[in-house]
Amino acid sequence: MPASSPLPTMARGIADPADLVSLGQSDWSEACSAREDPAGIGFFSLAGLDTVVRSVSAHAAFSLAIAGDAWTGEADIAVLPWEGPRGTSIAFHVPPQRDGTLERCLESAAWHFPLPVTFNGEELKRVDFLAGAHKIVEREGYRLGVYRNRSSSAGDTVNFHGVTLRHVLPQVKEIHHAQWSVHVDVVDARDLVLVLPARKEIYHNAALTRLKTLCREAIYQTILAEPFHRLSHASWLEANLFCDAFPEAIAQLPTWTPSLARDSYGDLPGFTAIGADAALYDDTDALDSVTFGRALAFKRNGHAGEVHRLDGPAPLTFYDPIKQFIGYSWYDRLKCYVRTGERFWEAHGGDTALGRDPSTLRPETITLELSDQFGGGLDLPTDLALLEGDDSWTDVDTVRIALTKRSRLDPGDLTDFIIDAVFSPSDDFDADSYDTQETRVRYEAAARAYAMLEDDDAATLAVIRMVFADRIAWCIPAGRTLRLSWSMSRKEMSLLPESDVPTTETSAIGAASA
Repeated sequence: MPASSPLPTMARGIADPADLVSLGQSDWSEACSAREDPAGIGFFSLAGLDTVVRSVSAHAAFSLAIAGDAWTGEADIAVLPWEGPRGTSIAFHVPPQRDGTLERCLESAAWHFPLPVTFNGEELKRVDFLAGAHKIVEREGYRLGVYRNRSSSAGDTVNFHGVTLRHVLPQVKEIHHAQWSVHVDVVDARDLVLVLPARKEIYHNAALTRLKTLCREAIYQTILAEPFHRLSHASWLEANLFCDAFPEAIAQLPTWTPSLARDSYGDLPGFTAIGADAALYDDTDALDSVTFGRALAFKRNGHAGEVHRLDGPAPLTFYDPIKQFIGYSWYDRLKCYVRTGERFWEAHGGDTALGRDPSTLRPETITLELSDQFGGGLDLPTDLALLEGDDSWTDVDTVRIALTKRSRLDPGDLTDFIIDAVFSPSDDFDADSYDTQETRVRYEAAARAYAMLEDDDAATLAVIRMVFADRIAWCIPAGRTLRLSWSMSRKEMSLLPESDVPTTETSAIGAASA
């Protein structure tokens, strides 16, 4: 497959044909050598191939026909006169390759090359290395493409005159917003050099350090032009080193929502603008979070409303704290509440005494005590408080539950609160499935809830009903009724037509639905 292409860097021609076949010789100009750091074996990459060289310079005009065996000196190379245009052209023969390997190699080499490349008379397609950039900044011989939400690890990040390579460049991540990265297209940076011979790494010198500084500057200038930003305070301080009067992050925060024990990670709700009644609540764990969420609902007294709002004469809208915003003036002014204690009182005003079960408390009133970083406080009445037990807060049996005597919560509601605060599934390889783990915890939570609000017999029956519904009820044929009488000494079961069972027995019989 013949291919002929003039070499742009040899437009002046070659003065002496001996220089062409002398390893290590080149005709790179001093300016080109400083700017592009040309290196490699160059012409000798054609060794072993039948090659024709034609060159016309100010001092010589010649043609060389180099056979394959002439590269090793086994045959002489004839130097013939040549009349043609000024410059040098090289043609070489490559055996046909049906799989298109040669075409693919040439297309890949030309893809981001800064000059036009032709193959068999047709110009190969080229694509701007910075295509798709959010913004392109030109600085000190570089084109810096700033990308939004595009990871630099996805591919090569530097284009060095057509040679692309992957190098870790600065990135800036905003808080739950955008991530910014940079790709670099080298135009004329004489001090940036590649490591020989592979030329796939950048040599660590002052030029590379300066390039990384330019990348950060380009990112922050791009962010500055955006309508708003959510940089961390630390990143904002760095941004001010590159851009004058860089504004603070927009005064927006995610509204507070209860964090559940089963959440391995929490997706923050959308950020919203904070108002004059904004405050932060920094919950310590799921027990605290569920308890605080119930207190806000208790304050609404059954009325519909936003879960993060504290209603009353001095309303507050609670937001999740974002630690990375500490240092911004608007953020530091917000009161950040934490739960510092709780009070359990009887009607006469005295503290509620522990009963026979130290993990269960039924006071007349419950008050959560909150404090902020400015020395202020807030008392929040509620009907439920979940507290860490002496042994563990992830065990239904050991978590301490305080519920007021007049609470309107039913056993089902209390069961759900316990599960939200305690159930944290295990992802160990030998653990049961999520559903199996959740079902087991639900049985335990229901037993505690019914025992608190009714009695131990109700707790036992509640668990039996749940187990029956989960594992047995589906076996009963439609239109039939299971009669069950079971004790340690007597076990009786029978299937009867549904019409034969008096309605008064339904409380003790599991019936299958049609």
